[in-house]
Amino acid sequence: MPAKDLLPIPNLMAMRRVLAIAPHPDDNEVGAGATLAKLIGLGARVDWVVATDGAVGTLEAAQRESLVETRRREQEAAIAVLGGGGLNWLGFPDMGLRDRRAELTTAVFHAIRSAAPDVVLCPDPWMPYESHPDHRTLGMAVTEAVSMSHFPMVEPTAGGPVEPPAIAYYGTAWPNTRVDVTDTFDQKLRAMWTHASQFAEPAQQVLGYYLRVRAAEYGADAGVELAEAFKVLSVWHLHFYPDAWQS
Repeated sequence: MPAKDLLPIPNLMAMRRVLAIAPHPDDNEVGAGATLAKLIGLGARVDWVVATDGAVGTLEAAQRESLVETRRREQEAAIAVLGGGGLNWLGFPDMGLRDRRAELTTAVFHAIRSAAPDVVLCPDPWMPYESHPDHRTLGMAVTEAVSMSHFPMVEPTAGGPVEPPAIAYYGTAWPNTRVDVTDTFDQKLRAMWTHASQFAEPAQQVLGYYLRVRAAEYGADAGVELAEAFKVLSVWHLHFYPDAWQS
């Protein structure tokens, strides 16, 4: 047996306590919306965490306060489309996570220890060519918190230790799990389009087409019509395991 196959890959669809942590409003929907809707339909409890206020996510000059409020309303509407769940805003400034990494890490530890999830979803910080510092910074903070969540002396002010959850990276170049989302893909798109400040009609057409084509390619790999893809790892993959990238 190859070394990369020695550690089993957690079964994402068996998880019933799910924590989806996004850098910005809309990221969870773009990366995993159809899977989150499917998990909710299967009876899972999904809680949502958004790290930043999304205040610079516009091509137009705008009042920061009004955009923050708009993006909050859009995020709440998107969650309602996908089936609901608790929503926690960490409140960090958009494009500001790398400058407040220590505070972010503490907040993520607290979110994970409070929810005690079976799995945490977040962007893959190792995705090649990912230019957004918030995505890279959040992905690494979540990875660190997942892998250290059971050590009481690590971030002791952020709650008591919990059993380490699995982690499922979306936006990954090395997926090992493909979820059949044939029945929930349109629900994902409806949730995305509630973020009207981010996705105007031309963008909806282009992005919607790309995501559907990509989902069809992932689906072909899994023998289904449409799929979302993830890199799912256990805590054992996250330290001193050089085969994790190909597991």
